[in-house]
Amino acid sequence: DFFQILFIPNSADPAHPSAFIVLGDVSGKGLKAAMTVSMIVGALRTYAEFYTSPAELLAGLNRRLHGRSDGFATCLALMVDPSGNVTLANAGHPNPYLDGVEIPTAPNLPLGITLDVAYSEVTLQFGPNQICTLITDGVVEATSAKTRELFGFDRTLAISTQSASSIAEAARSFGLGAPQSDDITVLTIARARTDHTPT
Repeated sequence: DFFQILFIPNSADPAHPSAFIVLGDVSGKGLKAAMTVSMIVGALRTYAEFYTSPAELLAGLNRRLHGRSDGFATCLALMVDPSGNVTLANAGHPNPYLDGVEIPTAPNLPLGITLDVAYSEVTLQFGPNQICTLITDGVVEATSAKTRELFGFDRTLAISTQSASSIAEAARSFGLGAPQSDDITVLTIARARTDHTPT
């Protein structure tokens, strides 16, 4: 799993930049997966200076990853501007939540599978004191050692307004005693102030 928060300078108001917020999950384990994550993070830091939308960012990552790895990556990319406008694109990743409600996105392919994917975008307004929660599939796929039941989307939705550490711990505790086959990563974003400054 990987995430990056990349601030984008705002020439009209340098004190209040926009930000790309990216969360993803690379297939596979070990050195090969770690090298893929390193490549993605390096590309993200470069692309954030040139691309102006999450869809462009994902398309660039897709071209970078295609043909350079046996695996693939799922990824969410959000751009949050100082007024709370959010643009979101999804490459085969679990949907995020806003104040306990799943944000639906189009079923786009993960990164690295095929070239020239046109990633679609969703726009919404991120209000003061709202919570946006991003997860990787390690949360929903945490498995009970006793029943082999998955933590699942319903349980994830029910706790999606809690802190990142609480959600991660709930999934970890649910799967206690069972082999943990995937990383658990949770990122919560809050726009806590009303002065147009994302936090």
